[in-house]
Amino acid sequence: MISLIRQRLLVIAPHPDDEVIGCGGLIQKIKENGGKVFVLFLTVGDTKDFSEKGKSSASSRKKEIEHVAKFLKYDNYHIAFPGNKYHLKLDSLGQLALMNMIERESKVSIEKVKPTIVAFPSPTSYNQDHHMAALAAHAALRPAPNSLKHFVNIVLSYEEVGDLWSLSANFTPNLLIPLSIEELDKKLTAIKLYITQYRKEPSTRSKETIMAHSKLLGSLCGNQYAEGFKTQRIFLQ
Repeated sequence: MISLIRQRLLVIAPHPDDEVIGCGGLIQKIKENGGKVFVLFLTVGDTKDFSEKGKSSASSRKKEIEHVAKFLKYDNYHIAFPGNKYHLKLDSLGQLALMNMIERESKVSIEKVKPTIVAFPSPTSYNQDHHMAALAAHAALRPAPNSLKHFVNIVLSYEEVGDLWSLSANFTPNLLIPLSIEELDKKLTAIKLYITQYRKEPSTRSKETIMAHSKLLGSLCGNQYAEGFKTQRIFLQ
């Protein structure tokens, strides 16, 4: 069994709300067990979307981050590339710049916060920002002697329901973290705090869809609810 006691979690989130949808339960588990949580948001900008308003602003989303960070008690977070230049265009920024930010340049980078667990998005996501974030994080977490750079023992990819829409092999979780109804409710409350991003049923970002997916994952581990991850590396000492 992998202990979650006093772990240091770094979540790589392409956009605000990704960290809660993918890791909202894990974040709570880490905090409940005396650990620390850091979130690196890669980009936040103005967005045209298919919501009722048809758009959301960067300023609104930054305020939402503040509310969620306080609610889930993040120890620190950083927005790496704010503004519209690279928002939804991280592929135009390139993997190297993203990798350097994740590895050492951000105030919550791997080298600065020394995480024991890093979670990044599914590499099979249709979203170009998610895909680039996964590639860059994977490269930043490449094996190297611990004397040269910080070695992260546990490396995970997290999933979102929307990732089921994929041209490549679908995300297949092989690490399940059981959630209580209280933990799931808190995760859903945090998702709703991202007001501009929350959607009504049957959206993949609706309360009902996320609950249904969590219930399906729970059935795979004999629990009522769960979150699913894919292990990229687990080093046990």
